[in-house]
Amino acid sequence: MFTEIRAVFSRRYLLQNTSLEIFMSNRTAVMFNFPDAATVKKVVHSLPRVGVGTNFGLPQTRRISLATPKQLFKASSMTQRWQRREISNFDYLIFLNTISGRTFNDLNQYPVFPWVITNYDSEELDLTLPSNFRDLSKPIGALNPKRAAFFSDRYESWEDDQVPKFHYGTHYSTSSFTMMWLLRIEPFTTFFLNFQGGKFDHADRTFSSVARAWRNCQRDTSDVKELIPEFYYLPEMFVNANSYNLGVMEEGAMVSDVELPPWAKSPEEFVRNNRLALESEFVSCQLHQWIDLIFGYKQQGPEATRALNVFYYLTYEGAVNLSSITDPMLREAVESQIRSFGQTPCQLLIEPHPPRSSAMQVTPLMFTEQMQQDVIMVLKFPSNSPVTHVAANTQTGLTSPAIITVTANRIFAVNKWYGLTGHQSSTVQDQQYQLPVEIDPLIASNVGSHRRQISDLLDQSIQISSQCFIITADNRFILLCGFWDKSFRVYSTDSGKLTQIVFGHRDVVTCLARSESYIGGDCYVLSGSRDATPAAVVLEREAQQHWREPGQ
Repeated sequence: MFTEIRAVFSRRYLLQNTSLEIFMSNRTAVMFNFPDAATVKKVVHSLPRVGVGTNFGLPQTRRISLATPKQLFKASSMTQRWQRREISNFDYLIFLNTISGRTFNDLNQYPVFPWVITNYDSEELDLTLPSNFRDLSKPIGALNPKRAAFFSDRYESWEDDQVPKFHYGTHYSTSSFTMMWLLRIEPFTTFFLNFQGGKFDHADRTFSSVARAWRNCQRDTSDVKELIPEFYYLPEMFVNANSYNLGVMEEGAMVSDVELPPWAKSPEEFVRNNRLALESEFVSCQLHQWIDLIFGYKQQGPEATRALNVFYYLTYEGAVNLSSITDPMLREAVESQIRSFGQTPCQLLIEPHPPRSSAMQVTPLMFTEQMQQDVIMVLKFPSNSPVTHVAANTQTGLTSPAIITVTANRIFAVNKWYGLTGHQSSTVQDQQYQLPVEIDPLIASNVGSHRRQISDLLDQSIQISSQCFIITADNRFILLCGFWDKSFRVYSTDSGKLTQIVFGHRDVVTCLARSESYIGGDCYVLSGSRDATPAAVVLEREAQQHWREPGQ
């Protein structure tokens, strides 16, 4: 049997570091709880040196199996892989849950996933509209402003010498919530019946509608539930395949299958759309903020207070040492409380989680209905320098519609996309864009070779402005001036490579302009220098690498 062991993880049980979870080659896992941490260590040293497996880029040693969640997070390569988009959002969340102590073998510490969709009423679900997505920078309890004010008042007015202040008396993940979500499938049906004394719960408290569950999470001050991974891969959880008698609600409706949103004609379609939303650009560019709340620096302390993210004290690691409680009845009472209140994951980091590589940035306004009428994409670049020049060539006839930007520290970027539908009206306020099917930040990516920096050769006495850059009408070339050798230069937007250096001025070139379109097959460019001397150059349409020298 030892030869079948593939990974060994240290685990908590009732907030105490007294457990191990062993993963086998047949994809099953078994969790053991021991009397104390010393016994855990002895057991690990008796097991094969498999570490925590080979998936996380960690050495297969017994020391790794005994490492803390923070140590595992810091040593693993998974965050960098997620940032580079080598793994999905789903896989990264599973990784964070796994190393922080969440496990499918303990309902009190079941993996936690976020709600990401907010629209459960429409006939169609448009995943290009930010208003259909949840703001992941806030905990569930703070999404509704009125309810957030209630929780804030509770925290500020709390007066109890024995119990520290908290916003939420219930947790986002408990064993009863997990059993409630998975009520219709075994073994969770049996777990739930055992928990409830052999009976199903009252029909009005049973998970019967996705939309109702979401509304309760926004209105009920005792409901701040997040989701579980099955919402993103298990359509069977929404079907009452065994025809359990789940009761009749007060309104007269019988509870059976989970009522799905109108935009989901089947459980499979619901799961597919939920998973698409989880992997969307809207979620990718803000998921790190939700990680900060659940696993990171906003989990505890002053940052948690500021974020309206403080739970009952017995949900946190280190809140109580059960081994120090000698009174059996008192210990049983504390254990019961821990089971009831839920358990916050082990904290993985004490500084902000790095964001995923993304060409997009969201703002709170994007989650309002008003934003449906506005441009919904904001490009974000890997530079701390402000953008000084923007050129947008998006005609539908172009093979490469793009937005081209140049920053004050002379990094230019070409951001191309596919699937652009074009303008829906003639005014800026009313323009609507379909979110790109594929965003390709060709030069603005985090890959150094795809970014072009030109600062070394520029005359530092020249103030960089939008007049120093022009883009050809077909987006294929960017022209830059301000070089110390009195030239201006032509770069390919596809590769970032220099294609031509144009001389002719006696002083530093300070401004460029071009014809709005190709005239007679050529693009005319006018340049001006610091000594007020103008010059003209022609970019030939048929041979775009050949430039006529400017006149004197």
